[in-house]
Amino acid sequence: MISDSTGETISAALRATVAMFEGVRVSYRRHVMIRSPESLDTALAAVAKEPGLVFHTVVEAELRARLERGCHEIGVLAVPFLDPMLSTLTAYFGKPAAMRPGAQHAVDARYYTRVAALDFAMAYDDGHSAERLREADAVLIGVSRTSKTPTCVYLAVRGIKAANVPLIAGREAPRALFDLPADKPVLVGLTAKPSRLAQIRQNRIESLSHDRATDYADLDAIRREVIEARQLMERLACPIIDVTRRSIEETSAAILQLIEARRAGQGA
Repeated sequence: MISDSTGETISAALRATVAMFEGVRVSYRRHVMIRSPESLDTALAAVAKEPGLVFHTVVEAELRARLERGCHEIGVLAVPFLDPMLSTLTAYFGKPAAMRPGAQHAVDARYYTRVAALDFAMAYDDGHSAERLREADAVLIGVSRTSKTPTCVYLAVRGIKAANVPLIAGREAPRALFDLPADKPVLVGLTAKPSRLAQIRQNRIESLSHDRATDYADLDAIRREVIEARQLMERLACPIIDVTRRSIEETSAAILQLIEARRAGQGA
């Protein structure tokens, strides 16, 4: 993978595509910020040592031509990763693309929105400042180890201000959850199978070298905890997402759909 920017676009897309091929093992080599002949030559030298398919997102014309010549000399295929989308959009918009490396990473209003969302996720993690939850775009609730914090961070990268509130057995939920306005934020409950939570929590205990007697990873205690949390979610009438077999990306996608549906209903 050769990129004239951070390489995140090509890496994510290529890994997602390769995952469709069962039983295939792939070794990846990533060369990023390739914006000069010197950096490109270094990347091509590495390709020559370990030949393989070369997927690239190099857009500068002379550098791209140099890359394609170099791959031809090595005897490997150079695949311009963005070309099919660029040509389709060029025809659709009726105008050529501005071929600027890293255009998606421009420091603009959306960038500052993402930074503000990340600050928000950190400031309102684990129920901190629950009285200010109404400032969020989404509020996630759930018992421990239902991926609330990483999901909030993932949403923040997409510019969504997300806060989370842990539901603790035997402890009253913050009153602020019941006082949230109907228009914002979207309140979402995260749950998981008790057996899976017990496994995750036991691994957590072992990683901390914590050997004190505790109900934290006790299966029966977790079952009661999950039931109690679900009863609260039903009282709050919020959508519930089972994260047992969902990745953080899938959970976040479901939450984004809920947010978009809310905004569409408000005419936003």
